[in-house]
Amino acid sequence: MWTVEEARERLKSYGAKVTIQRLGILKLLENRKDHPPAERIYNEMRESFPTISFATIYSTAQLLQDAGLIQIITIDGKRVFFDPNPEVHGHFRCEGCGEIFDFPVEGKIVDELKSCAAHNVSRVQLYLYGLCSQCAEKVEAGSGRD
Repeated sequence: MWTVEEARERLKSYGAKVTIQRLGILKLLENRKDHPPAERIYNEMRESFPTISFATIYSTAQLLQDAGLIQIITIDGKRVFFDPNPEVHGHFRCEGCGEIFDFPVEGKIVDELKSCAAHNVSRVQLYLYGLCSQCAEKVEAGSGRD
């Protein structure tokens, strides 16, 4: 993970301007473990920046991903989620509650994915779908009833 100061330096070294709105988004993402959707980031940013647009949120997300600070996740095919952990890992989306969980993806599978044929792989995104343990327990408890 990164601090806002580290992210600021990364953006500068990437050649990007460090605007007050970009800093605001970085502060919202710093030390987060969840995967907030763009709509939540937009709503939280509007509290401090009432004139901020969705275009700014999306363009900043792309810049932060390009600079290696976040991952953009499109796991449900409808919305964009921000993942403040830029390291290689997979995502599990619960089809019951919609929660997104991280899981490690290490070793041989990452090497194989990155060396996919003769292609030059720049990033890996692995999505799994199913029921989280809490939703699975609810389904099990419900199926025992007549």
